Amino acid sequence: MTDYLIGLDSGLTVTKSVVFRRDGSVVASGHCAVPQIKDAPRRVERDMTAHWNAAARSIRDALAAAAAAEGHAVRPAAIAVAGHGDGVYLLDRDGVPLGLAATSLDSRAQDVVAGWDADGTSARAQALCGQQPFPAFPAALLAYMRDADPAGFARIGAILSCKDWLRFCLTGIVGTDFTEASLSFTDVQTQTYSDAALELFGLGAIRHALPQVFLPGQIAGRVTAEAAQATGLPQGLPVAAGLHDVTACAVGSGIAGPGKLAVVSGTYSINEALRERPETSPGWLTRNGLMPGQWNCMSISPASSANLDWFLHQAARDALATDDPFAMLQKELDAIAQDPSEIIYLPYLFGSPHRVDVPGAFLGLRGWHGRGHMLRAVGEGIAFNHRHHVDTLDPNHAIPSVRLTGGSSRNAYFAQLMSDVLGRRVEVPQTLEAGALGVAICAGLAAGLYEDWDDALAQTAGPLRVYDPGPRSDRLNASYARYQDAAATLAQLQARISIR
Repeated sequence: MTDYLIGLDSGLTVTKSVVFRRDGSVVASGHCAVPQIKDAPRRVERDMTAHWNAAARSIRDALAAAAAAEGHAVRPAAIAVAGHGDGVYLLDRDGVPLGLAATSLDSRAQDVVAGWDADGTSARAQALCGQQPFPAFPAALLAYMRDADPAGFARIGAILSCKDWLRFCLTGIVGTDFTEASLSFTDVQTQTYSDAALELFGLGAIRHALPQVFLPGQIAGRVTAEAAQATGLPQGLPVAAGLHDVTACAVGSGIAGPGKLAVVSGTYSINEALRERPETSPGWLTRNGLMPGQWNCMSISPASSANLDWFLHQAARDALATDDPFAMLQKELDAIAQDPSEIIYLPYLFGSPHRVDVPGAFLGLRGWHGRGHMLRAVGEGIAFNHRHHVDTLDPNHAIPSVRLTGGSSRNAYFAQLMSDVLGRRVEVPQTLEAGALGVAICAGLAAGLYEDWDDALAQTAGPLRVYDPGPRSDRLNASYARYQDAAATLAQLQARISIR
């Protein structure tokens, strides 16, 4: 049997396909950017056909690069897909994309959520579904569509997530995996779809559109002839159900059970812990874990590295034009390392962890501050937001370390900053493709290369880079208290002046 696996990982900006060996080592990869469409305030959308075309191209490129690296054509044992969670990718009743997909950065449903907060729907959702709605919550987006576009709402044939759409393109089968089935419409106790949840949100009319559910490592279809022609994959290749990308990052970083914290510093601030009981709190989302009887407690917000991307494009385009922009910017950070000036940055450009609509902001900016000061503030603000979530999940520091992945984790300055801010050991897996590896493990389970999750993690385990809290921790602890005060104060100000 072939030892090759493919993990297709589609985030909010880049879709990548990675060919792995069964030990988790990377053979080759292919990457394609997927543009975000921001044609109206609060809308962050994606063309679904262009998305599939980019994914297919990334698979072709990965297979070609793997063949060049190995000296022969590579035939994988299976493929699986990871994708950003939340948002909605809709099909009509003929299986055709129903307009643009709403991504997880989309906040058009902010007023829907505010109404649910006011009338008690959010509190009832917490008790029934294990989570309170937020703007990119599928139920909120669908309720917005029901009211704003009733004709389009009536045409909904299937409600998919990002990775479910790509798997549909590969197999022609509508489905989702056990983890993402719980995004809006499952009972937190039974871990199955709930008619009561649909009725709670006024969405009983689309019960027919909920996809069938597979376990993440279960075969959920096979590559069709059309998809084989588009991707270069063998027709009939098994396609595993796959995972939400942040859960895939936890798996790819070596976590498939309780007792550990996984932090993903990507476009979203993701902070998660797998547990064996359905523990619920307004501070996190309690969703299905990798299997029945396991739950994933996720404390999240769209307030992580998207802020850094924004800052680079707005204030550091000269650095982006270089081969190594962070090397250039690191010199500016080093130059102000001992400068006591402190700017507070609230990383809420696309949303916050708070139930009110708090905007992003620099506070304390002065004429003598330069770009290095601002960049340091952005990094600290991102880390502070992660601390808000991590402390919510584990307020007593019962878990002394976190496993950090995501694009920012590759930067040693940021990884050390995270350790200093969190006051915990930070462990960074050597692999740069944790999400793709996590979902490739699903493919390996479907193909029978691994016996179970524990066997898969044992076979794919790699070294870790370790960061312990350093001398900056005391200063950053005091800065975090100021950051919390600033967020609370700005929330009150925003309620009064209502900047849109």
